[in-house]
Amino acid sequence: MAIPGPGKTTGWAESFERLARLIPGLGRYQDREGLREADKQVRTYLAELIAELGRTVEGAERRLTEAGRLERLPALDRVVRLIGTLADRIRYASYGFAGVFDLHKIRESELTALHRFDLNLVEAVPRLRTPIQALADAAADDATFPRALQAVETAIQEFEQTLVERDRLARGL
Repeated sequence: MAIPGPGKTTGWAESFERLARLIPGLGRYQDREGLREADKQVRTYLAELIAELGRTVEGAERRLTEAGRLERLPALDRVVRLIGTLADRIRYASYGFAGVFDLHKIRESELTALHRFDLNLVEAVPRLRTPIQALADAAADDATFPRALQAVETAIQEFEQTLVERDRLARGL
């Protein structure tokens, strides 16, 4: 490997990366590793967005508790648990990656499709946020609470179905 000339600085990592890209097959592995890491980052971000929705409902639970309105706490607690389960499913979802020595190699196009699917999930969060915020706002309202609770349960079921589709895609890789 040539030593950088004057004015050219290169770090060890950059030199190693350039060298690794010259080794047949290793550069493609690095590309997959990059997609794998991007997929993990997207899932972590998405899980945090979902977890924040749970905190919205927890705020409503606190307000009800302070007001002595305990009859709705079980329903709200169930919603918080469902939201937490969604966040965990996303956070720990399979990323559909085969290691270097696995017989079945996943092509970059397949990982890119999985990454695109995860980005679409991020865009689906507002479909959860709206009914969850409406539920938190309606927690103390006898007239609107049942409808708001049903809307949240429906939105969570739809989001779960999207996760099932993502899992199917990841398993198919």
